[in-house]
Amino acid sequence: MNSDQVYLALLEIFILVTVAQGLKVASSKARVPPLIMELLTGLILSPFALGSFLNTITGYQIFTINSYLILFSEFSVILLIFASGLEHGFKSLRTSGTLASLAATFGAVLPFVGVFLYMSRFVSFNVAILMGAASAATSLAAVASIIEGEKLENERYVKITLSAAAIDDVVAFIILSVSLAIIDSGGLTFFDVLKITLTVVISWIIIFFASVFIIPRIISVVSDSLVVDVSLLVLFVLVTIMITLGFSPIIAAFIAGVAIAESRKAERIRGMVKTMIGIFGSLFFISIGAQTDVFTFISPSVLIQGTIITLIAVALKFAGIYPFAYLYNRDGKKALASSLGMIPRGEMGLVISSIAFSSGIFDQVDLSEVIFMSLATTVIGAIAFERSTRSIMKTEA
Repeated sequence: MNSDQVYLALLEIFILVTVAQGLKVASSKARVPPLIMELLTGLILSPFALGSFLNTITGYQIFTINSYLILFSEFSVILLIFASGLEHGFKSLRTSGTLASLAATFGAVLPFVGVFLYMSRFVSFNVAILMGAASAATSLAAVASIIEGEKLENERYVKITLSAAAIDDVVAFIILSVSLAIIDSGGLTFFDVLKITLTVVISWIIIFFASVFIIPRIISVVSDSLVVDVSLLVLFVLVTIMITLGFSPIIAAFIAGVAIAESRKAERIRGMVKTMIGIFGSLFFISIGAQTDVFTFISPSVLIQGTIITLIAVALKFAGIYPFAYLYNRDGKKALASSLGMIPRGEMGLVISSIAFSSGIFDQVDLSEVIFMSLATTVIGAIAFERSTRSIMKTEA
């Protein structure tokens, strides 16, 4: 690219980010999840939609899918997953409890298996297994504003949701690791899958605990003036190592975040990451929207398959969590609220679909179906959780 194209790419990035921020501010009172506004920005201003028209009007190719947009998008997702690990920390994973751990495991595995078995009737094995993986992980971002706004953080029924969400991410990353390893190896027999699963899980555990043991000690001895730079260096060193070992970079980002959260200087690093996310955090979801042809959403097959995948993802996530939430709360209404809070897929579904799309496993239709599922589960989960919590508050008032 020449220098003119570089500046056009930077202009595109900051137009997209500014429009997304404006839409988020405008919709904040309605408690619309920010992720939805970010995706809509990308969909509307993509070269498949209004972006193409604006390019024609201005005479400049401003709205395009270029290598700079992809680069910043990849950086954005690494930051987002790194921040997720920082927020969880190893202590929150360790103290989640048996019931929360079981809820997270069954709540991730059941939708993964259900969506995979359903989709394997219509698409290739590789597409089906990554669609299953995309449906596994919960995103609490959609209900976080409700928890904050209603000051529910200390409610017992919310605590199991928060604890299960921490473990849920680990389970989802292991599912993703196993899925990618199976795709790479082409091993489809039961014993091949079992061998790959055991290898990935053992490797995951070794890398995870080694990182949690070593990285905090490195960060703790670094001077305050260098701690931000060294933490980013550690992040990308671990990303490089895990890519070499065949793991996804987002898995490395999560492990690095969890490990650094255990250092004495974690709060300073959280502040830095929060600032960077304020600038670049929305770009990943915008770029996913921009790479998606908005007109695929009017296809009957996308709408039908997207709806069916959504129903499977909602039903099986609920089925996996509710029994353990009930044992924890001993109250049907509170167990219901705990379970509904885990329904949104949001970020992780989109991250996995992005990996599948960029590697050529997903086509535009597959990508649109997963985006449909992510958006629908996010909206359904957020609305249902809010109504459920308000019902509990009215009962207790």
